[in-house]
Amino acid sequence: MFKNDLLSVQRENYTVQNNLAVKEYETIYENIPCHLSVNLNNVAVIQNAPFINSEFTIYLNFDEKIQIKENDKLTVTTSKGENYTLYAGAMKIYNITIQIKCRQEKILESSFDVN
Repeated sequence: MFKNDLLSVQRENYTVQNNLAVKEYETIYENIPCHLSVNLNNVAVIQNAPFINSEFTIYLNFDEKIQIKENDKLTVTTSKGENYTLYAGAMKIYNITIQIKCRQEKILESSFDVN
């Protein structure tokens, strides 16, 4: 299996500023070799806006010493230079690979003429 993509992982961290909890992201891992695979793309319309819900699997080498928690923010840069921002689901460790199910949710931007 080719692992020409790169994974960076950020985790939510809350700090208190002016008596308010502020969410920040702390980088946990950077530039981990991986392979990104698209599992599913669903498109729906929510409040007249097209919304896409995609599911992916990230494959890592078994010997990577990495712990990813659900809802960690994952950034994958593919070998073609595409960037994906995903959110981690379940992490499974098998004999030859580590697999992380993840999701991407976004509203699709569209342009239209209102004449």
